[in-house]
Amino acid sequence: MLTKNSEKLIRSLAQRKNRKKTGLFVAEGMKLVRDFVSAGISADIVYHVDELGEDFRDVRCVQISEAEMKRITFLETPSPVLALFEQPSFGVEDFQQANFILLLDRVQDPGNMGTLLRTALWYGVDCVATTVGTVDPFSPKVVQSSMSAHAFSRIVQLEEEQWATWAGENGFSWVIADMHGEDSRNFNWPEKTILVLGNEGQGPSAFLKEQGPAITLAGDASKMESLNVAVSGATLLYAHACSIGS
Repeated sequence: MLTKNSEKLIRSLAQRKNRKKTGLFVAEGMKLVRDFVSAGISADIVYHVDELGEDFRDVRCVQISEAEMKRITFLETPSPVLALFEQPSFGVEDFQQANFILLLDRVQDPGNMGTLLRTALWYGVDCVATTVGTVDPFSPKVVQSSMSAHAFSRIVQLEEEQWATWAGENGFSWVIADMHGEDSRNFNWPEKTILVLGNEGQGPSAFLKEQGPAITLAGDASKMESLNVAVSGATLLYAHACSIGS
């Protein structure tokens, strides 16, 4: 049975301030929820319509009706499973052993953020930095579009000036994705790189543009003003992966 307090809590997690206050996030769908549980992400509670398997024997579960699930879902078509998980917490000290960091600067669209998280992970990049003003990585839409990448990613947010200081102290070089940069096919990637992908409408901030060389993709800019940030990011991650393998 779904209590009114539980329903109120779940609905409140649509707002960033409540996710921050509680330290919880919502995940929906059997595969996504099972992936988080299997990866060891701490589950607060799992609500389910159908019977669950042995994967959930050590998790607090509550069976509810389809009507109750419709009241708490964030999806257009309700899934038979909705769970609340504790947000994994990381700090910059968790980035020190990395050789490549993806930094998202004020990226706003949840779908772009989710796509970038899972694409980065595909290419072996599990350290994702964000600046203040970037969409919350634990919003329901980001979680759904990331396809469980949160289970294996370390995500840390700082002010851009703090990232610049930390990068200098830890030997990282900056590479800025920008339409007016050097062709990625000829680019010599630094040994320790922070790749910056900027806001969908404005690109990287003026401050971050000053931190390092710009890189762009081969293409015909006369016919298309720009590429979606998730597409650009995926292509640059591929270019970096190819440079390592060459």
